[in-house]
Amino acid sequence: MNDGDNTRTELDDAPPGAFRLEVANGAGSCWLRPGETVLKAAVRQGIRIPHLCMTGECGSCRCRLVRGTVRLKRDISSHVDAAALHKGDLLACQSEAQSDILLAVPGLSRGEDSGAPITTDCRIKSVTPLNHDIRLLTLELDKTITYRAGQYGQICIPEHPSLESAPRCYSFSSAPQDHPQTEVQFHVRRVPGGQFTEWLFAGDRAGHPLTMTGPLGDFGFRDDGRAVVCVAGGSGLAPIKAMLEQMSGLERAPDTTLFFAVRSQRDLYCMDELERLQSHWPAPGRLLVLPVLSSEAADSGWQGLRGFCTEHLERFCSLADTSFYLCGPPPMVDATLEKLQGHTPAHCIHYDRFFDRSHFSEAAA
Repeated sequence: MNDGDNTRTELDDAPPGAFRLEVANGAGSCWLRPGETVLKAAVRQGIRIPHLCMTGECGSCRCRLVRGTVRLKRDISSHVDAAALHKGDLLACQSEAQSDILLAVPGLSRGEDSGAPITTDCRIKSVTPLNHDIRLLTLELDKTITYRAGQYGQICIPEHPSLESAPRCYSFSSAPQDHPQTEVQFHVRRVPGGQFTEWLFAGDRAGHPLTMTGPLGDFGFRDDGRAVVCVAGGSGLAPIKAMLEQMSGLERAPDTTLFFAVRSQRDLYCMDELERLQSHWPAPGRLLVLPVLSSEAADSGWQGLRGFCTEHLERFCSLADTSFYLCGPPPMVDATLEKLQGHTPAHCIHYDRFFDRSHFSEAAA
């Protein structure tokens, strides 16, 4: 890591034929064995490149090649388009070095306006129900942290047989304070069969020790003067809510519409907080909160929007003149991206696919 406390290198005993990996701005360096992916080598030697699956399915290990040559093991166009690939963007889990390489890793390379990532011991302060399958997880950290709304942290359980070395990633669910803080919150959805969430939901976990690495990622609000539409699916509301809280503190917040996509009324949560943000949005802008239910019973009496968010976008905004922030399950994000294609400039679309183990193939689980 950037503070030098948690990055182990093996530069004194390089394997035969190895190449050197260096992460930009002093965030770490290590050796790459022949045929070893960049991500596998980094994880083996303690450089915490963000990742969830190591198989190319989640796209969370995306970074940029600054110098050197790599070979891609498979097509990565579902996460990195041709223009970005030409600029050097790649997936660390699908890249094998052909020379010494220098990488810029979002959330690891210094020079961004959030704090440098740390790894810290922490404890569970509380686990509070938000709805039937989402909990508010509050952690007390041993070290202070500075993050941006939209970023995330990686959580591990020390001495757990599988969860000590297999981090779970969750976005910070509240706007950062204006000073370094020692308490952070996340929205955690129960995933049937998911090791971490089954453990978390199984009993009273208050006081249990964890470790957290963060902040990571570069998702977040960019004030470009355009109207804003946020599309959040399920627990993908977490970073969107944090961003809305951040935006509500601006002197002139943009006109903003939130589409909150869930299956039914029982899946809605944080509605009181969203309504408070809506009623206190800085003038002359306005915030419009629109829950969209895809599987609500026809006779339930629900008076709000039904179906999918993509069916309602053009009713509430101009696709060409709006900046979009998308966060939620991959099918929702991908459907929205397809809807925006050809209408919204690519640089005005920002998204974060929320993966859990139910989204991975058997090989990735």
